[in-house]
Amino acid sequence: MRLTLLKTTTARLVVGLAAAAGIAVVGLSAQAAPVEMDLVAASTKPADDDSRKKIVDIAQKELNNPKRNHESGGDNCNAYSPGGKCQAWCADFTKWVWDKAGMKTEGATSMANSFRSYGVKYGTWKNGAGVKNVKPGDAVTYRLNDGTTKNDHVGIVTKVDKKTGRITVISGNSGAGTNKVSKITIDPKKSQVTGYASPVEKKTKKKDDTKKKDTRKSKDDKPGMVDGSQPSSVTIVNGDQLQHTYGLIG
Repeated sequence: MRLTLLKTTTARLVVGLAAAAGIAVVGLSAQAAPVEMDLVAASTKPADDDSRKKIVDIAQKELNNPKRNHESGGDNCNAYSPGGKCQAWCADFTKWVWDKAGMKTEGATSMANSFRSYGVKYGTWKNGAGVKNVKPGDAVTYRLNDGTTKNDHVGIVTKVDKKTGRITVISGNSGAGTNKVSKITIDPKKSQVTGYASPVEKKTKKKDDTKKKDTRKSKDDKPGMVDGSQPSSVTIVNGDQLQHTYGLIG
């Protein structure tokens, strides 16, 4: 992600990278050219282990919920489709569970093949039936390459057996009569599995990797000094304050 900071006559805090390198910063004015900086952002971070466990727990809870785990009131009428629509609902169930677990669901629709589009969009799509890098919480898709969407299907991986290559899946609109939430263990290579999409966190979780600063004052501390040794990197130039903040912009 590229971030451009435009200097204005209003005093702002800017990261003084040159100060950290021991290089003097001079001559900066309100008319200076835009400063471009590369910032690392994980706006499409795949779900972590805690989120994946939450997905599996929610799917398992729905599987065991007799009030919601089956169609009711008509063909394809279910508790997971938006607006109470009576429609094919395997994708609706998968999306509903992801959403309840706090996952980003933009791009996933009521169509099973939308989960391939979702995976491609966010860079989490794993093509093919192999279980390498597949984890619980992923969406598994079936029959997306047969030229029709009529028999496409999608479910939630709840367990991966790396030794046997088998996976356990909970999905909606499946089971006997395809009218309920069901659980099944399969060999994906023999079950027309076409790929997997990993969910993406709805909100990037903050992780503080910075070391805690020692706030204790040294007897040698003086204004403009750090721990009584090196000059501080705060400099006033043409009314603007440049403050070394180790990559954080105030």
